[in-house]
Amino acid sequence: MPANVELIAGPAVESQGRLRRDELLQRLSRAARIVVVNAEQGSGKTELMSQWLSQQPSAACAWVALDAHASDPHVFWLRILQAMNSARPETFGALVNDFASGRIPPHEALALITSAAMRDPHPVTLAIDDLHYADAELQEQLVSLLRRAPHMRLFATSRTNSRFEIPLTAAGLDVTLITATELAFTSAELAAVASTLPYQLSHAELAALRRSTHGHPLAVRLALSVMTSLSRDGAHRPTTHEVTRGVESLLADFAPAFESVADRELALVTSLVPEVDEALAERLGGISSWAAFERFTRLGYGRLARQRGRPVFRMHTLTTTALRPRAIAELPPERVAEVRQLAFEQLYDKADPIDTLEMLVDGGMDRAIFPHFVRNYSEISPKRADELVAITDGISPERLAREGTIPIMIAVALSDSSVVPTPRMRELLQIGMPTLENRASEARGAAGRLLLLARFAGLRASREYEAAVDAGEEFFRQSPIGTPSWRSGMHAARLEVIVTEVLAARIAHVFPLAEKLVSDPHLGRQAYLHSILAFAYARMGDMRATKRELSAVDATRLGWQGSMPSVAWHLASALRAASLGRHDAAIEILQPVIERLDAYELWPGIVWTRGMVRLMSGQAAHGFQELDAALSERQDMPISEGWAEQLQTLRGELLLATGDLVRARASLTHDGTDPASQLARARLALLASQPSEALARLDAIDAVEFGSVDDIGSAALGSADVLYPAQVVQQQFLRAAVHARQGDPESASTLATQAFLALDRLDNRLPLSWVPAGDVAVIRTLVPADIWRAPSGSPFASDEVMLEELSKREALVLLELARGGSIDDIAGELHVSSNTIKTQTRSIYKKLKVSSRAEALIRARQMGLV
Repeated sequence: MPANVELIAGPAVESQGRLRRDELLQRLSRAARIVVVNAEQGSGKTELMSQWLSQQPSAACAWVALDAHASDPHVFWLRILQAMNSARPETFGALVNDFASGRIPPHEALALITSAAMRDPHPVTLAIDDLHYADAELQEQLVSLLRRAPHMRLFATSRTNSRFEIPLTAAGLDVTLITATELAFTSAELAAVASTLPYQLSHAELAALRRSTHGHPLAVRLALSVMTSLSRDGAHRPTTHEVTRGVESLLADFAPAFESVADRELALVTSLVPEVDEALAERLGGISSWAAFERFTRLGYGRLARQRGRPVFRMHTLTTTALRPRAIAELPPERVAEVRQLAFEQLYDKADPIDTLEMLVDGGMDRAIFPHFVRNYSEISPKRADELVAITDGISPERLAREGTIPIMIAVALSDSSVVPTPRMRELLQIGMPTLENRASEARGAAGRLLLLARFAGLRASREYEAAVDAGEEFFRQSPIGTPSWRSGMHAARLEVIVTEVLAARIAHVFPLAEKLVSDPHLGRQAYLHSILAFAYARMGDMRATKRELSAVDATRLGWQGSMPSVAWHLASALRAASLGRHDAAIEILQPVIERLDAYELWPGIVWTRGMVRLMSGQAAHGFQELDAALSERQDMPISEGWAEQLQTLRGELLLATGDLVRARASLTHDGTDPASQLARARLALLASQPSEALARLDAIDAVEFGSVDDIGSAALGSADVLYPAQVVQQQFLRAAVHARQGDPESASTLATQAFLALDRLDNRLPLSWVPAGDVAVIRTLVPADIWRAPSGSPFASDEVMLEELSKREALVLLELARGGSIDDIAGELHVSSNTIKTQTRSIYKKLKVSSRAEALIRARQMGLV
């Protein structure tokens, strides 16, 4: 991911520094008849209302700006009437004059305005800024007016809850509510306003700015002002800490004046925590403290809302920023620590996980940070990883080294945006991993298991895939934490181990681990799991199961096609298309992930799948060029030993299919013992007309054999090499080909028949494609017609192109060899020396790629030379 954010076609920033809120304006264009924007001071309420009204040129607009005097009914209704008169003078002109002169008392204003509005057929929009200045009774009268005047619209801003937000009122009037959450700048908007700085912010700096300000428009602008001032025209890049201190200083005056000492202390402790529910309120301030939060809401210090099914109070951003430094400075340290501990105990599974993480970091509650990250992994990573990095940016190296798990957590968050470990990631891992080793000997129980999980996470972040899966499997063998509060975290951890198994090319290990995720209710993790399982089944060759897993994923869901979890889905879909002979479709399916190859850790799987499709479609030369180019360009990209062997073996297979046996043999001399490598070597021997060697290779395959994916269980975890179901079938076909060449059609027929029956069970014809075309033609004559299935591709279509042409003299010698004559007999017949015949015989063997007279004659008969 680039270090700097590139702003292309982003939100527009006007010359006066105002941001056009296009997303919100579009939402308002679809909004109900009544819109209420309820947010704190500086949230951009008035600016949004101005922008929206400026887009309503054809509609009459009555703008009213209220202040503290609006609590007087006469002032309130006079201002309403004056605004209505400016919009519709023909309807409200006489009425406003009578009211202003005193001829109409305030208590009659509502009825007369309502009557006039009901008679006026033209729509009018009443825009009220700062509705909170009107008391509850006046707001109720306004509700009554809107109920009776169907042509009237309302757009109101308020710092406190209005009468329009009462559920029954909102439902009856069709009210759209906009809160501070919606008014907060999005990432794109934040980048747009930050573009006015004298230097360009990095992605990490933007994330830190958003986290420290929560996107609050005024807080953002104050932060940008501080950054501009500190930057000295771009000569200095201020730190997050410097900016935070500057903003806190500017916002000191935003601290409200409290009615009592008790209210002030309650507000101070509240600024230390992300939110307060009724249970926490009682623990912080006693049984009556919840009433204080209701009062704080009315006064505009924060907002009561429902979060995760329960009422909570969240203090406004500016108020929190103003109060938190005072709380830390004025409250005893033990009280600050107590408040944060109480909040964590009450909120750890209820509040926003990033807010809770920030509280843990600020409070120095380091032992709780990594467990909290694990419990909430799916909610934090990868979408909110930038916020995590921003929160932990100020932690000192000494503090990082004490715990060990914190630097690993940060490295994991950074790894979400970088396939290749960055220098910062390596630095963090060098801090964290040794500390884990030192702590491992003393930790027991759940703490010890968490350290093992942290070790897995660290190895995973460093891209040491084989060691990572060993640690992950060990973690799950030790009965990992299974209490309800940990359930989501354990499901996420298991899925990460499964993903790492795929990255380590240990495909068979996926299935026993996946069994425990069937009950996971998290929809995102389930889609990811089905995607991984689809690829695992496809890699094993069970296309029937692949189809089932693919159908469990809603690939039309917005954002799925370009997401990380979709990579395995693309690979599985492409392999299934190839098994059906739809090779062009397979390449098309792969295109989205090929275009972003360097963005995915599973890049070896993408390159391998593309190479396989090219091989099966008869485009071996093209596939070989693509494979070599991909490997050359990615020498520094992380790859496991397993995938490295798979790609090296595929390289040999592509060379075999192009007829280059010499280079294919060299490519297949690697030390790997994976069944795919051994099958490739057997195929090389067969293509070189060495059936005995091919059979020896097939017999030497030392792997746990599973005839069906359904047979794979925990036993697979103890085996480095597993013979996949499709490889079992491939092995049977190759054995059948060998027996046919050796003159044993009965054994060949039996093996081929068993293989074809297995093909139907797998719904996969690819294993037959691995057999040379000449041998496939022979096998067809040896099996019943009703079980014959044509291969979906013929990568090894012709043996003849692999052989050099015999000279005329060598052709004569070959004929004599076929007649059974000895070397001396042939020499006498052709009137040459025996040594000459020996030399010519060796040349014949070399050109036919055989090692004996018997093999040479079999080969010659296949080619029609004798």
